[in-house]
This record gives sequence, structure tokens and C-alpha cells, in this order.
Amino acid sequence: MGTDVKGANMNLNETWEQYIKDKGADFVYFVDISMLPADVIEDYSCAVLFGKALSKEYISTLKAGQIPKKKEVLSVERKMDALAVKLAEQLKAEGYESVAKLKVGLLPHKTIALRAGLGFIGKNNLLVTERYGCALLLGKVLTTAPFITMSEIPKEPKCGNCNICVDVCDTKALLGKTWSIDTTRDEIITRKLCTLCVKCMVWCPYTLEYIEEG
Repeated sequence: MGTDVKGANMNLNETWEQYIKDKGADFVYFVDISMLPADVIEDYSCAVLFGKALSKEYISTLKAGQIPKKKEVLSVERKMDALAVKLAEQLKAEGYESVAKLKVGLLPHKTIALRAGLGFIGKNNLLVTERYGCALLLGKVLTTAPFITMSEIPKEPKCGNCNICVDVCDTKALLGKTWSIDTTRDEIITRKLCTLCVKCMVWCPYTLEYIEEG
């Protein structure tokens, strides 16, 4: 019986993963978030995390100091937000209470991405991944659907002595702080100084490795 239930849940994972990828996401994770504070996750213990990488052409254009034809960061962010709303609606239609945006409190995408083992928080306050560097946008839905979930201990930063993102920040918004589980956002970045120029994303060595790979 237990095997049958697990098999059914695995089919549920596969079905919805395919649905999300068909809608434009590059990757999908089903994450156990039950260890997070109750006032943050409300009544949900599962998060569906997904995302899409920015194109190598877009990053290369920025790296060359040129202005891209399209505002890809904004367009991809909007697509992921719209997908979250659509996914929550579809899951609700199947009888699973789901939400793309919590009524109270904040639950950053990055918090769930850390539990998914997707990457670590860099000195640029961005999620840094092995595959895409910082060049990705995320979306999420919290749900009661009985997905098979996973959870990992957040990865330690791998920035080491690298301060490239700090050095390329024209407004000195980045403070050079190495992230830890107790670090606040304000210890890493002075938000009012950030102009969203995305240089810290582009020049991260992990992002450069992404655009240079075959």
C-alpha cells in the first residue's frame, strides 16, 4: 500500500513537473519547508520551486557593455510570477489548497532555493548556482498537494576571497559580507544604493562560467 501511495505521489511530481516545464521553466524542485517558522509558511509544508535561466546572449551583451534589445530580466521575472499564479490556480482546481503569494510575512524564493540545494548566497546577495551562476529568475507556489519533497541543509558560500561583485558595484551598495544562516540582507547590501544594474550578476565567476560553457 505504501509503495502504491509513493508511486502515485511520484506520478504527481512528474505530471506537474512536466506541466511547469511546458510553461517555460527550466527546472523544478518540490521542497519540504516544514522546518521554517510557522508564521512564515502559514499552513503549508510544501513549496514548488521553479525557475528559468537568462540567455547566454543576454549576459554576454551586458558583459560587453552593450545595451540588450530586450529587458530580459524583467520579462523573465514577469513570466515566472505569472506561472506561479497559474500553477496555484491549477493546483486549486485539482483540490489542493495553494498560494503563489502569502497573505502575511515574507518567504523569499532564495530561502526555498537554499533548501532545494540549488545554490548558495553570494556576496552580491544573489543565489549562486553551479549551473547558471546568478543568471536565473525564480518562482514558487506553496501547496498542500502530496508531492514527494526533499530538503537540504543550506550550502555554505563558495565565494572565498573573491570580491569581484563588490568591486564592480559602482554605487558601493555591496558590503563584502559573507553570508551565513544568521546574516541579514542589510548586512550584505545597502538596498537604497542598489541601482539594479546587474553587474554583480554578470561578473560573478559562476555566471561567466555559465555563458562560456559549450
